[in-house]
Amino acid sequence: MNQKENRLIITLCLIVLSGVANSLLFNVALFEMMNGLEVTASKISWVVISYTLVIACGSITYSKLASYFQIKSLLIFGISLFVTGSLIGYTTNDFIVVVLARIIQAAGGSSFIALSMILTNQYLTFPKRNLALTLIGACLSLGSGIGFLLGGFFTHFWGWHSLFLLMSMAIFTLLGIILFVPSGYANHKKLTQPFDFLGFLYLLTFVVTFILGVKLNGYLLIITVISVFFMGIHGKRQDVGIFMDLSVFRFYAFNRFLLLSFINSAAMVGIIFLFPLLAGQQFHVSALKTGFILAGISIFSFLLSFVIRPAITRIQGNGRLVVAVVLQFIGFLLLATFGVNQFAVASVGVALINISFTILTIVINIDIPHTIQKEKSAMGLGIYNLINFLGMSFGPSIASRILNVTSSFSLSFGFFVSLLLVALLLSCVSSIPVSSRKIKQSRQL
Repeated sequence: MNQKENRLIITLCLIVLSGVANSLLFNVALFEMMNGLEVTASKISWVVISYTLVIACGSITYSKLASYFQIKSLLIFGISLFVTGSLIGYTTNDFIVVVLARIIQAAGGSSFIALSMILTNQYLTFPKRNLALTLIGACLSLGSGIGFLLGGFFTHFWGWHSLFLLMSMAIFTLLGIILFVPSGYANHKKLTQPFDFLGFLYLLTFVVTFILGVKLNGYLLIITVISVFFMGIHGKRQDVGIFMDLSVFRFYAFNRFLLLSFINSAAMVGIIFLFPLLAGQQFHVSALKTGFILAGISIFSFLLSFVIRPAITRIQGNGRLVVAVVLQFIGFLLLATFGVNQFAVASVGVALINISFTILTIVINIDIPHTIQKEKSAMGLGIYNLINFLGMSFGPSIASRILNVTSSFSLSFGFFVSLLLVALLLSCVSSIPVSSRKIKQSRQL
């Protein structure tokens, strides 16, 4: 059993690594794609925007579908879609088809993290569960770093088509899924209520208007607020399996982790966006060299995760969160003050942010299941992944807007300093337990 669980963990880590790396690969190749496809900069941005929109919606959709279809079947379907999109992208030179390929990739890739989290929390024995959650968190950090490097390396030597071919290699994880992923549903039972298509439409409206509102037009955020209002009203229905059960937001501990995770994801992807620009514009460092720096930092953070996990178990209370947030705060403070003039200081700041991201992700991955009622764990984890993806979209978008308006890297980094002050406050405030009975239930997950 232990050997099978170990192989399952390796399979899940490879899947998560593929999904995270794919999210960043194409950011490096946008200029080459723009020239190759002969489109404008505003058009080529849809290669990234379309992927972000679909993967954010898809993460919670798969979490919900896991109550209707077996998780193993959904993962096989997700991998198949992901590989299909990759092969379509590799064989085309048409802009519309490239965007379609990215949408198909995202439709499959959005299953990776969401279903991996559900499998880990519900189908692994307790000794292996924390190890798997630690490694998944570390793979998020590792994928962020090597995604940038692989994107630059493959684009430089073999062109942007090779990125799609590289991602098609995810097909080899199918064997691990077939052999090691157990059969079963989220919460160990199949849902028989009708699927909530109207609730899905409200959520789709929320995600699309939020992401496009932050990226393109702030007025769309009005529709975002309205969609939340309608989701609240719709959530009172009893005749369908509510798509997004808002009752999970009743508990402060869960909400606190969601906000911390949003800020953590925004800061991490924000720095991956800002650091290459800073390195190129201020210090004239090549994209390839910047990629090696980011990859080196992410590999170090990944290896550090093996030390972090036992240390985390020894630190009680909010100390773990405070340490991680303070590290990230110092990293951005260094970048906002001295890092804009000294590349070595900037690199140290990025290293601190990456290490902090790894620690914070591991802590939240391990602790957040204990803040969700057992029967709502799949929904809670789906919302958690949705918030992560929204944070990943928010970070670079807001950084880009500040940079466009002020042309100041210091102010862009300063925004994240202020955001991390909020995170520091959240990490210092003790969680309010949902109830002794529910905590006991969650510990049995």
